[in-house]
Amino acid sequence: MTLIDLKEYFEKFPEKIKFDYGVSEPFSWRGRYDEVAFEILDQGMTREQILHNIKFAYIGEFSGYKGGKYEYDDFTEIHFEVDTSSYTDGGYVANWIAKLENKSPNYSQEERLIKLAFSNSIDY
Repeated sequence: MTLIDLKEYFEKFPEKIKFDYGVSEPFSWRGRYDEVAFEILDQGMTREQILHNIKFAYIGEFSGYKGGKYEYDDFTEIHFEVDTSSYTDGGYVANWIAKLENKSPNYSQEERLIKLAFSNSIDY
């Protein structure tokens, strides 16, 4: 998903709608500093508050975890993590999805694969 995809997703909602969750201010993703990340916040936010945070990604200059300055545009890939010091290789997203689906979290993509592939057994 790119930054413009995320922005346009929220722009489709009616003004002043309030969501159960929020999106943090952007930060440089530790996986690739030239890509942007956000944290999903366990607090309600309005469409306008979320869009404000997303739009900040377009105007800010962001520091990479190990240095460098980065700017983002419409085609910048987005990610979700806890903060600038985290790189969970998809674990953060998987845990949020599990929470929202009321399922137990997967702690790695490998564990998720095993649980999906081998969750049903057949007796012979």
